[in-house]
Amino acid sequence: MIQLDDFTIGYGRNTLISHADAIVGDGRLTALVGRNGSGKSTLLRAIAGLGVAYTGRALVEGYDMRTIPASLRARRLAFVTTERIRISSMTCRAVVAMGRAPYTDWIGRLSPRDNEIVDRALSDIGMSDYADRTLDSMSDGECQRIMIARAMAQDTPVILLDEPTSFLDLPSRYTLVDLLHRLARDHGKCIFFSTHELDIALKMTDDIALLADNTLRVAPAREMRQSGIIFEKFGLDKDFC
Repeated sequence: MIQLDDFTIGYGRNTLISHADAIVGDGRLTALVGRNGSGKSTLLRAIAGLGVAYTGRALVEGYDMRTIPASLRARRLAFVTTERIRISSMTCRAVVAMGRAPYTDWIGRLSPRDNEIVDRALSDIGMSDYADRTLDSMSDGECQRIMIARAMAQDTPVILLDEPTSFLDLPSRYTLVDLLHRLARDHGKCIFFSTHELDIALKMTDDIALLADNTLRVAPAREMRQSGIIFEKFGLDKDFC
């Protein structure tokens, strides 16, 4: 679970979020939506404890990511960025195995249990047959699935993803969000992702976190649709989707 208490973030006089109180729940897929420049990526980085200054509290499973040791942080939260990794000599399995780094010994040896977790992560996202392929031979959608598998192998209760559907074609976007929904439901994880795909967010997620006018509101997707507030903030007709 992610909990924000009296959370305020901004740069100089430019406030992005002001005095927000919100909860992003376990076992649910929550989409973070807002106009360009509203602060979606900044919010995710702040929650992850990645050096973004803010006031108030941002807790992950009760822990303040700013103050706990990096080793413990890596066991509570996994973060999938928009970065596309293309290392020709690295296999998909090796990338996913990197998710076990918080649990291995000082030279990074994988235990039999670690290997089982890596295999299960690949299986959970339907990529077992790709384990020995190298990243440079993969499509963007396939690579994004491998990054998600790495996050699953990290075995954290919370997963953050920044624009995971970017650079994907439309069918792949729906497939990926459906995968995230299944992972949240089946594994009881809190999965929180930013997106520009408003129609996908409204149709395929449990909750919407709407970032607009320096406020953050989290509510079930159905409630967001029925209230009309999300369409109002985006300047869209209620029949948009």
